[in-house]
Formats: sequence, structure tokens, C-alpha cells
Amino acid sequence: MKIECPHCQTDNKIEFAENIVCKECEKSFKGFKFSKRKLISSGAVLAVGLIGGYKVNTALDEVRYPLEAEYALVDSCINGSKNMVSTSWYESKRELCLCALGKTTEDISYSTYQSDQNAFVSAFKQNTKGCS
Repeated sequence: MKIECPHCQTDNKIEFAENIVCKECEKSFKGFKFSKRKLISSGAVLAVGLIGGYKVNTALDEVRYPLEAEYALVDSCINGSKNMVSTSWYESKRELCLCALGKTTEDISYSTYQSDQNAFVSAFKQNTKGCS
């Protein structure tokens, strides 16, 4: 059996017997309780890594609009009136536009947005009411 010395952390291969001491520091193991070390096989580690990697990859594969499109949509939503506004009003409108865009992109795919912008605009307007 392999055990680690509680004094100097050296691995020791021992047989069961009385008066067992560490091969490095020669201190006694008397009074300590030990258990076997459990090692995970490399195959199990590989399997866990593959499954975990697949799960992370699928979680990150969410379908998003291109960054340029998202930015343009939020910008046109916020700055549609072209009037001077207070900072607090701008910030609240930005939060409203981001909320509406988030909900709309969940409902309307980017390909649908490209082919039928009226459906997008209708859903976006409806979602702004839900984000108020």
C-alpha cells in the first residue's frame, strides 16, 4: 500500500506491520488513520472532458445577430428622435431598447429579420411594451 507521511509528505510503499516508519524522515505513523488514494483513470478523465467540452460548446452556440446589426438596432432605437435628452432619460431608454432587442432576437431569427423586417419591427414594438 502507498501512504503519504503526515510529517514530510513523502510517499511510502509499505506492507501491513507494526512499527511502520517513513522511509524519508523515519518518523512513526502510529496514531494516524489512513485510507487508500483513489485515482481516476485517464479514460474517465478524457470522457468527462469530452462531455464537459461538448456541453460548454453547445451552451456557447447560441444564435445571435451579428454585432454590427445588434449595435445598429439599439442605436436607432435610442437615437431615433435626434433630440437632446437628459442622461437619465438616455440611460433608461437604452435599457428599454436592450431589453426589447434581447426578447425580440429570441423570437425572430436573424434570417427572418433579413427577409421580413416588418415582422421584426412588430415584435420589437410589442417587446418594448413588455420591457417598460
